[in-house]
Amino acid sequence: MLSITYTAAMTGLTPTKIEVEVDCTRGRPAFIFIGLPNKAVDEAKERITSALVNCGIRIRAQKTVVNLAPADVKKTSSAVELAIAVSLLRAYGEIKIDSDETIFFGELSLDGHIKPIRGALPLVIAAQEMGFKNVVFPVGNKDEVSLISGINLYPIEHLRDLINWARGEGALVRVVPQSFIDREGVGSDLDFADICGQTQAKRALEIAAAGGHNVLLVGPPGAGKSMMAKAMISILPPLIQQEAIDVTRIYSICGLTGGELVRNRPFRSPHHTTSQVGLIGGGSNLLPGEISLSHRGILFLDEFPEFSRSSLEALRQPLEDGVISISRAIGKVIYPAQFSLVAAANPCPCGNKDSTIKACICSLYMLERYQKKLSGPILDRLDMVIKVKEVEVEKLSRRKEVVEENSRVIRKRVCEARKIQEKRFGNVVYATNSELSSKEIDNFCQLDKKALRILKKAAYKLKLSARSYFKMILVARTIADLEGVDKIAVEHVAEALQYRQ
Repeated sequence: MLSITYTAAMTGLTPTKIEVEVDCTRGRPAFIFIGLPNKAVDEAKERITSALVNCGIRIRAQKTVVNLAPADVKKTSSAVELAIAVSLLRAYGEIKIDSDETIFFGELSLDGHIKPIRGALPLVIAAQEMGFKNVVFPVGNKDEVSLISGINLYPIEHLRDLINWARGEGALVRVVPQSFIDREGVGSDLDFADICGQTQAKRALEIAAAGGHNVLLVGPPGAGKSMMAKAMISILPPLIQQEAIDVTRIYSICGLTGGELVRNRPFRSPHHTTSQVGLIGGGSNLLPGEISLSHRGILFLDEFPEFSRSSLEALRQPLEDGVISISRAIGKVIYPAQFSLVAAANPCPCGNKDSTIKACICSLYMLERYQKKLSGPILDRLDMVIKVKEVEVEKLSRRKEVVEENSRVIRKRVCEARKIQEKRFGNVVYATNSELSSKEIDNFCQLDKKALRILKKAAYKLKLSARSYFKMILVARTIADLEGVDKIAVEHVAEALQYRQ
């Protein structure tokens, strides 16, 4: 008897509907998988047969062929096991259900329990787009998909629950879609009030948070660069519902959600020894890298010049386009990568150049060699470059006496600036000023005559490229938004110029 059920597989964030055909025929007893299964899927036959036996189902001594169509797509996920088990039960005549409008996801344990899977959220979204009305999936992924409406979601804990339901001996409980609740907490233990001094750097990070800009912090060791970068996450606005879904989709296919929806903005801080694949993504399964895991959050690259040249140059496309396209022999995937890059670097190999406390021991050759680690095109894609100086001992000793502005107050200003941008863009698909293309700048960034005149003079004097010129306008636009001003004025351009060293 031939039985057909449906499941799906993900290649990156692109779904493929998988038709599971099970045919039990006469012949030498065997359990055969065809349709390009990898080792993990091929091993599913042992888990499926053991799970069925532990659910009281007798395995027939027949030739059983399982075809996973389309045959030219490699199947790499254990999430297909539940669909195979259901199709096998139908072929045996143990259950009779109409599965044309139902799709199944789940990995089986030997005793029949349904284990959580990777990619539950993108798979459920894909099922909805494919026109299915019902999704049966592991109960361990229930919280992850709780926001999805418009499709019936049935979480199950054990294969026996599905068998009893199909036989009319029980019922499956449908998930009631939950409403999204904004979180005020932003997933950081550090507060801007904990940072002593560094007024200019903190102001620059506030502008970067408001407009989604990229920042390079340059200063000696111990000046607080890393601390400020980590505290920046505390002044970003909370994720909205669509952003939370987009971030969770990426984390889900990597198995990093813990079965829950991601509600805090990501903060990723890879070590400078991270490989290019680890940074941009790829590998044998074309998984996302750190830049995609930072989507709608912060990617912090400490010791920026120490990253490999190839890794830094690979950042060009995502910094410019907000996406990363990975092409390999096994296929091509595109991941979103709309993040704020916060990089930190020492001014020289010894770190003491321009220091008022310690003397620099670097030769001119060492200094030039160190600075050449960062290419012109990479520096051109950074909106702001901030010099961070050492904090004076006198300020450190009196830090309890000085009340610094806390993150809650700063975040309120950032949220107001983001609301202004959202209102300005209207139906145009932009979240922050930094995402505007040069074509859109004329529509959304109006400068008064004096501001435009100063900007032109600065462009000639600083020899700004076209990209840097437009970035200056975008930073000035964000500064104006923080003040609630509609038109970019002289003071906004002047402050933006301070951050272009």
